[in-house]
Amino acid sequence: MRPIPRQGYLPRADGHSLYWERHGCDGAEPVFFLHGGPGGCSSGHHLDFFDSARFDIILFDQRGGGRSTPHGECRDNNTALVIEDIEALRQYFGFTQIALLGISWGSWLALQYAWHHPSRVSRLVLASLFVPSPENRAAYHRALTRHLKTLGFTSFRHLCSDIEHPNLHHQRLAAMAWVKAGLRANRQYFDAQALEAFIDDVALRAIRLELHYHRAGYFFTEQDKALSLTHVCQVIQGVNDAIGLASLRWLRRRVPLQCRLFKAGHDAFNPTLLNAVRQSLACTTDAQR
Repeated sequence: MRPIPRQGYLPRADGHSLYWERHGCDGAEPVFFLHGGPGGCSSGHHLDFFDSARFDIILFDQRGGGRSTPHGECRDNNTALVIEDIEALRQYFGFTQIALLGISWGSWLALQYAWHHPSRVSRLVLASLFVPSPENRAAYHRALTRHLKTLGFTSFRHLCSDIEHPNLHHQRLAAMAWVKAGLRANRQYFDAQALEAFIDDVALRAIRLELHYHRAGYFFTEQDKALSLTHVCQVIQGVNDAIGLASLRWLRRRVPLQCRLFKAGHDAFNPTLLNAVRQSLACTTDAQR
């Protein structure tokens, strides 16, 4: 099998264009990586989850995120359209079936894709779960609001108003508060100086996109409450990740799971979680051979 590092864009009919990269080995098991967010992006660091000799790896930036264009665009941007994008990419690469690795927000996208396109999925590996059910959203929003108040914002509405303020200083302060609140709610940490340097124009657009999803309840519908799969999902979850554990409880009632719990938070790059993801991918691959 030959190495296949390639990259490109897949235009969509609504004006969005998806950035993709292909790594690993041609002819190996195809696996799509679904990054966190919304508003996030893929990067070379995400290849650490994979043994590139075993997989044909597709990284891509979800619509509006990363190198996909237009960056930060909220129009024609919702969960259902991202699921259509995954299917369009599968067809573009000519894969009959794909494995999915979903991290955080990407875990929900993986579940949604498998629900809507069950015959196209060979297996699912999910880490640091995020299921935007009404109960989980309410708990997450309460945690975010509590942390925002300690950062000088009286409410979520106050933060949304400031991030659209004509003064760039107000926008940056609101963006930094949103990121800090999210990190605290997920028991993650970020160096203060690095965070200040991180909030540039690109980050502001990404955060506005995340707020677009948050305000819309992550486009969770009544139909989503009926989610059900026959695929056995491999789940890697930190026990210090409150929203992840709540998501796990929600999933247990609907999806057959094989779950491994670790003393960790939400960060899937935690070495313990990262190694567990690599092992889950590799073990299932070996079992298929």
